[in-house]
This record gives sequence, structure tokens and C-alpha cells, in this order.
Amino acid sequence: MSVEQNIETAMQFMNEGIAKVNLAVFDETLAPQIIVTTGLSPTGPIEGRENYKQIFSAFADAWPVKKFVIDEIFGVDDKVVVRFTATAVFKKDYFGVQATNQIVPLQEVHILTFKDGKIVENIVSGTNFPFEYIMYPVLKDAVIGQLEIET
Repeated sequence: MSVEQNIETAMQFMNEGIAKVNLAVFDETLAPQIIVTTGLSPTGPIEGRENYKQIFSAFADAWPVKKFVIDEIFGVDDKVVVRFTATAVFKKDYFGVQATNQIVPLQEVHILTFKDGKIVENIVSGTNFPFEYIMYPVLKDAVIGQLEIET
């Protein structure tokens, strides 16, 4: 597939799959065995499209997106990089943290790797401090509790 075709697929995945939580678009754009490195799974990568759909839809249900803008997108070889800004609202309890109805900005970079026209890997990096502070009671144990201590 060409870089342009990969960028088109990435735009579809972001604008329809992520922003609008259209899980049919996950099926269209993601390889069945995708690997996703994301804070939505703080103890390790998400393995597989069905697992990704389940984890992402639970997040999107609790944190619905009200505004979504792709700030930058570019590709080279089998990679497409997408930087976006979204505005979400904490509407439902998530991982035991009580919903607050706070409006939270999310800024993320997704590095997508393609093979045969499908996304086979997604590495997510975010500058989502308000989200992280709200979710700290859960994240501190899931992330920091997994780090080895030097003796």
C-alpha cells in the first residue's frame, strides 16, 4: 500500500473509529492481531483487535469525546503519525474512580504501523495530565506498582 493510502486509512480510523467510537471501523482498519501500547492498558500492551475494541469502548463510554481535531498527520514507508486534540467529559465511573463530569483536554500522538493496508501496531503517547490526575488512584498502583525496585 502507498503512504497516501495508509494516511487515508489512518484518517478513517481516527475520525470514525476513535472520535466516533465506530467499532465497525476498527474491524475495517485494524489487523486482527494488532498490538497497542497505550495507557488504557497500563500493565502491558493490548493484544488483538477484539481486546482493543473492548478496552477502548469501555473508555469511550466513560469519557465521551465532545470535540476531536487532527492537528497533524504524516507518513513514511509503513508508518503514519497522527497528533490530535480531543475534548472529553468524565461521564461514568471508570476503573473504580467516580465520574466528575469534568471537561478534560486530551492530546495524543499515535504511531501507526501498517501491513497489507491494515494497522498492525499502534503506539500511543499522550499529554493528558488532567486525565492522569483524575485517574491517579488507579494508575499509581497499575503503573508504579509494576516497576522494579533496585536493591
